[in-house]
Amino acid sequence: MRTLILGSEGFIGGHFVEYFLARNSAVSGIDLFEQPTRRYLYTKVSRLSPELDELFEKNTFDAVINAAGSGNVPYSMSHPVIDFEANSLDTIRVLESIRKHQKACKYIHISSAAVYGNPVQLPVREDDATMPLSPYGWHKLIAEHICREYSTVYNLPIAIIRPFSVYGTGLKKQLFWDLFQKIKNCNGSVELYGTGKESRDFIHVKDLVKAVALILEKGSLTGEVYNLASGEETTISNVVKMFVSTLKEPPIYSFNGIVRAGDPLNWCADMSKLQELNFVPDYKINDGMQEISTWLQSL
Repeated sequence: MRTLILGSEGFIGGHFVEYFLARNSAVSGIDLFEQPTRRYLYTKVSRLSPELDELFEKNTFDAVINAAGSGNVPYSMSHPVIDFEANSLDTIRVLESIRKHQKACKYIHISSAAVYGNPVQLPVREDDATMPLSPYGWHKLIAEHICREYSTVYNLPIAIIRPFSVYGTGLKKQLFWDLFQKIKNCNGSVELYGTGKESRDFIHVKDLVKAVALILEKGSLTGEVYNLASGEETTISNVVKMFVSTLKEPPIYSFNGIVRAGDPLNWCADMSKLQELNFVPDYKINDGMQEISTWLQSL
């Protein structure tokens, strides 16, 4: 299979590259960096250049996975226009190139559970109400509507996934990375945002990749949406406890009670739709914590 990964040098995109290379697929990727960190057919594409359209005109792809865009909620709060360009505007540019040159190419769009905001009920289903809390969430939702437009109007084979809290080796931001940096630089105690009662549904990045491969194989690709998580709700206090227990010298930590703007309170995904494709996660959260802890301590 000839696969193009958008955002191939990012955390999630890089894991897609590794997955398809390991299966002897013809892997291409694009990103904003000068050089790739792995051996595959790489093209640097800047936002306003014509290179993206030329890439689809000159090459044939069986599947395109869009793992590009900005994934920084706090940054979107202060830079909404830049976030819109990365998460909404770039999406229609990609889909337009596919429409013009490769209408049979399967397209997987990576959205976000941020489109739900604070769900009215848990576990949240794909057809539940969407009410984002941040520009990031709104722009991801706009991109989903663009995907449905191109699926409905132009009959492009498209599926949308909504990952919840993705973690794994290589992620140099968000909860576990930030926590580890604080621990390295602390004097024995660490302060964390929130109350600890907030909850998330964690999904290992390799399980995310596995799910997308399954959707490419078995999904209808008619513009449908899939939640992508473990289906298990874990409080932040519990997952932090798991993480620090893997360290040789666990620190004292506390929560300051401050909930940052744009952050949801509680998340848990209904996984029925993806389970219909026989998806079962390989990673349990406690095993994942040990893996990421070992990786962080090796850096």
